[in-house]
Amino acid sequence: MNSVAILIATRNRPLALRCLLDSILTSSIQPQQVIIVSSGQDIGSVISEFAESLPILHLHTKSVGQIAQKRIGVELIHQKVTWCVFLDDDLVLDKNALKIAIDTAITYPRTNVIGIGLGTPVTSRGTDLPVHLEILARLFRLSSNELGKVLRSGHANSYLQSGCVIETQWLNGAAIWRTEHARNYGKDLPSTLYAACEDLIFSYPLSKKGTLIYVPEAKVNFQETELSDVDSFRVIEAASLWRFYFVSKYKELSLNYFFLSQVIRIIYAVVNSDELSFSLFGKLIKLNWKMLKCKFTGRSPEVLLSELKP
Repeated sequence: MNSVAILIATRNRPLALRCLLDSILTSSIQPQQVIIVSSGQDIGSVISEFAESLPILHLHTKSVGQIAQKRIGVELIHQKVTWCVFLDDDLVLDKNALKIAIDTAITYPRTNVIGIGLGTPVTSRGTDLPVHLEILARLFRLSSNELGKVLRSGHANSYLQSGCVIETQWLNGAAIWRTEHARNYGKDLPSTLYAACEDLIFSYPLSKKGTLIYVPEAKVNFQETELSDVDSFRVIEAASLWRFYFVSKYKELSLNYFFLSQVIRIIYAVVNSDELSFSLFGKLIKLNWKMLKCKFTGRSPEVLLSELKP
């Protein structure tokens, strides 16, 4: 009744993948499938180490990017599997994480739980801000008191600070989904090398179809604690274009608030980036002007996304 498949999209991280698979071996709930979709470096030696101890289904692809690889993976989920666990390859799974998450969903007062967020360490740079920055963040629609809420600017409030089970409007990449919903991951979305906001784009509309909960005691941990290079222009550009695409899809969200929030994002990026401030500022102004032109001319944001080649 509650069988589990684990889906892992991986690229050029064989050592990290080995650590993740080791942690899956010790899980109190053993998966019916471990679906691994890899690109880049050959991971055949890692797969062979676990071939007899885990029900691994491995597919190597030339497609690059989380969206493309997960889209391939969800097609491989067995028809009778109840839950699909999305795990990034830089995570490790606590022994009882799956049991705690699924037991909580089954006993939750609402019967239509379709998504479960797992308890990762807090990584958002928007938490515990100084008072003056928090005021600015709220003014520019980048913060609110409601954990897990998607703001009209398209900003998704973190929910990882919660110490108890809460309902949320979105879930990040470490999550468990009812299989019938997991199968729809990435449909009609272009794939880019840096797929910013893909989990927000997938999970937000599902919060309108069923209940999403965050279960902090269902823990997964990062193998490395260093934050990714989120301040490079390449990453900022991809995140901005994906968020622009996301906000454009829903009437309850606001492109005006989105562009307002971009002001504070530009300031934050210029102040914190290792790139030359003047050079980065110019690039960001050009990027936002491109999005504004897209809005005023009625072009689809997907046109801009298509320029982010994998």
